[in-house]
Formats: sequence, structure tokens, C-alpha cells
Amino acid sequence: MSLDLDKSKFVAPMAKALEATFGKKPVFTREGGSIPIVATFNQVLGADVLLVGWGQDDDALHSPNEKFSLASFHRGILASARFFAQ
Repeated sequence: MSLDLDKSKFVAPMAKALEATFGKKPVFTREGGSIPIVATFNQVLGADVLLVGWGQDDDALHSPNEKFSLASFHRGILASARFFAQ
């Protein structure tokens, strides 16, 4: 299944912000299907929704030893600021 990256006007600016912050082009994946409200935001409000994850592969999300580094948190803030500045 291919991703329709041109569907939202927010994808390109976020990709640019992510590349500027992390020094690499982002990898696009389909996730967030377990967050039902996202579809409702789009259908009812007509709002585009862009989910961006800041965690790393070794964060062990939702496990007993889950973690999230301060470095990832700070890079997420910087990427968000760069995105909003566009």
C-alpha cells in the first residue's frame, strides 16, 4: 500500500522540519489506527490530522520498562517549532 503524501498540506512542511532537526529525511509509516478520534476530527471537523512520533525503536512503548529520552523530547519540541514557523 502506498502512502498519499500529497493529501495533506502539512506533510511537506513537517518533513522539512523533521529533516532540519534530525538531519535525515523522515520515514513515513501508517500508524495511529488505534486512535479512533483522529478519523472523527477529519470527518466531523474537516480538520487535517498529522500524527508525528518522537519515540525511538528501543523505547519499548506500553511495556513495563517503557522510556522516553529527554533528547527525543527536546528534538520533538524543536521540530514542532520549525513546523509551526513555516
